[in-house]
Amino acid sequence: MAQVDLHVHSKYSNHPSEWFLQRLGASESYTEPETIYKLARKRGMDLVTVTDHNRIKASLELVKKHPQHCFSGVESTAYFPEDNCKVHILIYGLDREQFSKIQKKRLNIYKLRDYLKQQDLPCIVAHATYSVNGKLRLEHLEKLILLFNNFEGRNGSRSTLHNDVLSRVLLGLTAADIERLQRKHLIEPWGAEPWKKALTGGSDDHAGFFIGKTSTQAEAKTPDEFLQQLRLGQTQPQGRQNDFQGLTFAIYKIAFDFSQHKSTAFASSTISDLSGYLFNENKKLGIRDRLRLNKMKSQKNNAIYQNIVKLIETSRTLNEDDIDARLELLYDCISDISDQYFRSLLTSLNTNIEEMDIIQIIQGLSSSIPGIFLSIPFFSAFKHMFGERELIQSFERKWGKQVSPQPKRILWLTDTLTDLNGVSMTLQTVGKLAEEKGHDIHIMASLSPEQQTDIPSSTLVVPPLYSFQLPHYEDLDINVPSVLHMLKQIYTFNPDEIYISTPGPVGILGLLIGRMLGTEIKGIYHTDFTMESEAIIAEPAISNMIEQYSRWFFNQVDTLLVPSSEYIQLLKQRGYRYRHMERFKRGLRTEHFKPQRWSQPASSQRPKLLYVGRISKDKNLDFLLQVYLRLHDLYPGISLTFAGEGPYLQSLQDQCRHLAEVRFLGRVAYADLPQLYNQHDLFVFPSVTDTFGMAVLEAQACGLPALVSNVGGPKEIVVDGGSGYVLPVDDVQSWVERISLMVEDFSLAGGLWQKLGQSARDHILSNYSWDVILKQMVAPDHQDDCLQHRHRHQSSLKRILKLASNMMVH
Repeated sequence: MAQVDLHVHSKYSNHPSEWFLQRLGASESYTEPETIYKLARKRGMDLVTVTDHNRIKASLELVKKHPQHCFSGVESTAYFPEDNCKVHILIYGLDREQFSKIQKKRLNIYKLRDYLKQQDLPCIVAHATYSVNGKLRLEHLEKLILLFNNFEGRNGSRSTLHNDVLSRVLLGLTAADIERLQRKHLIEPWGAEPWKKALTGGSDDHAGFFIGKTSTQAEAKTPDEFLQQLRLGQTQPQGRQNDFQGLTFAIYKIAFDFSQHKSTAFASSTISDLSGYLFNENKKLGIRDRLRLNKMKSQKNNAIYQNIVKLIETSRTLNEDDIDARLELLYDCISDISDQYFRSLLTSLNTNIEEMDIIQIIQGLSSSIPGIFLSIPFFSAFKHMFGERELIQSFERKWGKQVSPQPKRILWLTDTLTDLNGVSMTLQTVGKLAEEKGHDIHIMASLSPEQQTDIPSSTLVVPPLYSFQLPHYEDLDINVPSVLHMLKQIYTFNPDEIYISTPGPVGILGLLIGRMLGTEIKGIYHTDFTMESEAIIAEPAISNMIEQYSRWFFNQVDTLLVPSSEYIQLLKQRGYRYRHMERFKRGLRTEHFKPQRWSQPASSQRPKLLYVGRISKDKNLDFLLQVYLRLHDLYPGISLTFAGEGPYLQSLQDQCRHLAEVRFLGRVAYADLPQLYNQHDLFVFPSVTDTFGMAVLEAQACGLPALVSNVGGPKEIVVDGGSGYVLPVDDVQSWVERISLMVEDFSLAGGLWQKLGQSARDHILSNYSWDVILKQMVAPDHQDDCLQHRHRHQSSLKRILKLASNMMVH
């Protein structure tokens, strides 16, 4: 039994497909052919070949030098003449004359296939689902199935997404499938049984790291016997598959090799110098190196230096072939180093913007370039891993034999999880209920250790690299997540859909990563930040800036989920993409939020009023105070309780200092809210900026009649006259009259109050069950409607990456 790595590149492959290396001006590989031979043999390969892009020199060199172990090979770039789509075909056992003819015929894949068939040359479609020049479509894959019988089922530079789906589909083909394809494309298939496809494996190594880690197994002892087994399709792929960390590792290695061959800014950089220790295990530390290392070790407060020391010292203790350990070391150290650069930048910007120090701002931006340089290859590799996600999924849906689709894996991103607001409470409820019901829904947030209390155990926590407070939202900490740690966690989870609740740092980074992942992104319009800013700040320029940013952010998602029908129309008028909006119905744990008593009120009892929510001017609390003051004059002893925190708390407390029946509870733990609702009789919520009103939902579930304004989302929760009242937002008299009606009802045993409360509870039970909502969320899609919305976002992603690369290179 022979093992061969059938896909390896040498220094003669000189044009990289990876754009980061293109920007550097590097070649695709710097590995010597003889190095390939030695490494392959050392790692257990019985036979060796080299498959450079449209070059045969390296493989012929090895055949001449090691004829008993080597055979020729080439990775030929072929074209579909109808649209110039590129594909790569691995060809073996060819001589110079055949190679010369292949070079001409490869411009037309149909002529190339016929020539290979005529010459009986073993050939394999390499990484069939990878689009070499961005033109690969489903019809090309179908044509390849007809044209060839051997496919690379395990490419060592691709992820399981590419390899596993392709292998499943190919091994499940039937004679009927081939007949359908032949009628559709009018292409004569290869061989007597073209539905029987053979799979091979190769590392597709360019950096010299993964040679022999992925291979093909066949019954053979000599090169000729192995080539015959390829012709017969008697092969089995085996070995490692790649992830974005492995690809990044290879990119860094090629960049390092490039720096050793050409004098560039990268060659003289500290990063290149450090790479020498990471990638060249035989390099010894000289006196100068040891002095530099000791100097860095002595600076304990310099996080960048300490990570560099860790990278150098630990890398030299690892086994040369322990690739996974080296990948983990590289990723952890570079993540921390990159974070430190960005942390310094953000700290500098925060200080210098306040002081309007333009020179320092520019210097701070310049100092962050090393952090960008370190991060970009990871993003590039991440996108590379998922570049054809939509195509692969369509390919499997059409030709795969999967009987029942699997439930979705959902990642829900938020910038607020532990604060007392509707978004946080909703997400904590979703996370905990998903755990109980076994749904694969994970909340992701950037949290400090102090913030990681009482959160769902399945929460994916990203460490923050910087925190700040927004003006007028001083009680709300905004965390900037560690970029590369977040990237790794999302890659590991590999969600089918991404939900984004907030347009903050976590949300914007999630949007970028989601685009690279190629998955559907759903944004949720929880909060109208524009209206909030208008009420709080009263600065039109700031409100306009917030509106422009919010509109841009939410217009980037594939689907915008909006809590109420009114807000869908409102956002349409404000320029949001209307046709991609859907109603987002939120739910409640009705077994937790429930009435604890339906006792008849005493005739002398006054209804106790309650407000729960953020204490902020945009919640229309000055209006509520006016209503209460009128009621206080009419009904001495009537009480009003405020539960919550916010920037307007102190001012409101000052206004109520003389009102003994007004209480301020501050922040109330989520678990204590049901008891709080049940200790009161009427819920009053005059806000005009809430897109939904989670507190209204909670109060209604506990059997409290609710009074809400006729502007915003809460009015769609309350059944006017049935479970409460929807009242004019600026009409104090209307609010006073309705509450007065409830006061009179209490004096008559509270029959109306009880009727409204029971109707409120029944309405919530019938319409706001999280169990039903979550089941619908994770249910697999049966159509491809969501896929067509994503293509327009790819150009913006490319522009972002291109801008970053230009900053790095220049």
